[in-house]
Amino acid sequence: MRRLSIATVSLSAMAVIPWGGAGAQITTVPSLTATVGGSYSTNPFLGDDQPGAGSTQVDIRPSLLLIDGVNQATISGNYNRSDYFSRYGSNDGYGIGVNAGTQLNPRASLGLSASYDSSILGNNGGFNIPNVSTITTPTAGITTGTTVTTPVATAPILTTPVVVGPDLTGVNGDVGLIGLRQRRNQLSAQLNGSYALSSRSSANLGIFGSRATYPGGNVVPGSNSLVSNNKSYGANFGYSRTLSEVSSGGFQISASKVDYSRGLSSQIYTPRLTYSRTLSEIWSFNAAVGAGIVKDSLNGTSTSLSVEGSVCRQGERGSGCLSVSRVPGATGLGGVTVQNQVSLSYSQRLSEVLNIGVNGSYNHTNNGIVSTGTSLLNAGSQDLFSSDVSLSRALGRRLSAVGSVGYRYVNGVYASGSDLSARLGLSVSIGGR
Repeated sequence: MRRLSIATVSLSAMAVIPWGGAGAQITTVPSLTATVGGSYSTNPFLGDDQPGAGSTQVDIRPSLLLIDGVNQATISGNYNRSDYFSRYGSNDGYGIGVNAGTQLNPRASLGLSASYDSSILGNNGGFNIPNVSTITTPTAGITTGTTVTTPVATAPILTTPVVVGPDLTGVNGDVGLIGLRQRRNQLSAQLNGSYALSSRSSANLGIFGSRATYPGGNVVPGSNSLVSNNKSYGANFGYSRTLSEVSSGGFQISASKVDYSRGLSSQIYTPRLTYSRTLSEIWSFNAAVGAGIVKDSLNGTSTSLSVEGSVCRQGERGSGCLSVSRVPGATGLGGVTVQNQVSLSYSQRLSEVLNIGVNGSYNHTNNGIVSTGTSLLNAGSQDLFSSDVSLSRALGRRLSAVGSVGYRYVNGVYASGSDLSARLGLSVSIGGR
């Protein structure tokens, strides 16, 4: 697969959506949030026997929203930098993402997203600023069982983007990579279409792809031999039917292939039944249950239970989700693991000027896999716990004071330890609605 640039991803995403029809007027809404401050962490990269250190923190998040009636797109970026006063030097992470959607006609909708991310694995970087208005109900059955997470498109597609809280782990659940201080560059893209078959049923089809590379410059000697560049691609198909005024059900089938730079490959299939229900005006429930079927080029075929579920609350002063999942997923160590996760993300407006955010996750892998280049070895089970409590207090219309405390614990392949951290800073927001 040819390596794509950030510009190529962005332009490709915009080209697919038919922007600016005859007489259409595009509304642009730019915004920027910049946060500066300081931090102290007892184990910044969750490595074995690593000492604590203080650092300065810079976090910049620009965004551009484009709307012309039936089309909508968001281009967002992020940059964070940590400069440690001792021991660890400097490191940064950055990324860009594009999400676009259009209603082609009353029955059909189309959506596309693409993203690029470059960061140091295991680094707990960036401020987690609580924002009550951005957390919405996730769609059932969004995990494809690969390194790519593909939302299921449903007509109409022009809805508020799903946000279920920040990634506190720094590895997106790939527990075995913690402790290596390895940079990962990841590029992903996905295209989804939905068609209303009738007033009660709809079908959707999606294709997706992802590429992860691990460049040199590792702090841990020889750690570049432990990770494997990989690329994954696949497709999914789903069907949903309204069962009542408050519930719907259906099925989803996903198939993907993961190729590793060492010559190994894996195939993942996840057929599942889906169900969603509105419990009340502010509560909702989503679930997907089925099987995760993995076929490795060396280890043969294995089958496990594949489950995803969430209970979400969307109120005027508070919103968030409690989610659980058990899915097969690719790992940078060169294989496929069964990834189990329980996560909580919740934000509450305590007053007109004070917000609080609570985030937590527990990740467990049943069969941690390590590739030697000629075989796949079982590294046993691995665990990662992450939590964060953050506060934001408005000092003016655009200026806020932000602070957070967090705790992480890992028992992985190459690291075992804990980290307690605290952050304090000032945040400025410009633009937006």
